[in-house]
Amino acid sequence: MTARTLALIVFDSTEAAWLIPMASSVAFSLDAHLTVLHPFRPIVFASGYMAEPSYYASIRAWEEEEAEKIRELVREQTRANGLQYEYRPQKDLYGAESYLLSSARGADLILLGSNRAPGRSPDDRGLAERLIRAAGRPVLVLDEASRPALPAERIVIGWSDTREATRAAHDALTLAAPGAAIELVTVLAHAYEDRPGLDAREDLAAAFDRLGFQVTVTDRSGVAGDRAAELVRAAREGGAGLLATGAFGHSRLYDFAIGAVTRDLLETAEIPLLVSH
Repeated sequence: MTARTLALIVFDSTEAAWLIPMASSVAFSLDAHLTVLHPFRPIVFASGYMAEPSYYASIRAWEEEEAEKIRELVREQTRANGLQYEYRPQKDLYGAESYLLSSARGADLILLGSNRAPGRSPDDRGLAERLIRAAGRPVLVLDEASRPALPAERIVIGWSDTREATRAAHDALTLAAPGAAIELVTVLAHAYEDRPGLDAREDLAAAFDRLGFQVTVTDRSGVAGDRAAELVRAAREGGAGLLATGAFGHSRLYDFAIGAVTRDLLETAEIPLLVSH
């Protein structure tokens, strides 16, 4: 299946300046419809003057001004590329997460700027992570330094024997060029450790081979804190146009205490990153 319906999430006009042209290029290359979603920033409730009606009126005016700036960028880029599109800014000051989840679940693919984006607030970073966990759709994360060329001729897939990695591997095929070179990479902490899921990886490689892809399997070493960097290194060394991996395969408590490979990738990856949960 090819991605024909894309949902792009844009947090602010600064991000929109580079992300909308990039996403428009992706939509054009995939011959896809582009829906642009702009959520409002969360409002912090507090006592005293912060609860005055004039404060909320000012916030709404600022949010609507941002929404209009983004609308003009969408019009300009979609007109230049001849794209079918819809711009859907949030209407209410509250409920950004539910608004985005409801609006994006019908898409084949969600597009999102990386957490490296200048001005990305902690609230926006947290919202982006929750969307990846809850949307039920694959998410293509783009960085300002990305140079997406899709469908991709070369793809690196980070493999572990998990539901999330399995979904990411199959989701990556929607962005693969016919006959693309696909490398299935497993990052191990120690060369001698047990390697669960490698039989499944071999089965997956055989299945992709039957679909006409050129598949290789690779083991690399890297302790837990280095696994994201090792996957990015594998993608760069292989000249990959796309890195795909399962997202947040552990509980939130584990990610908080031990760390999350997905979070590290969202903060550091400069190449197009496909994540699936």
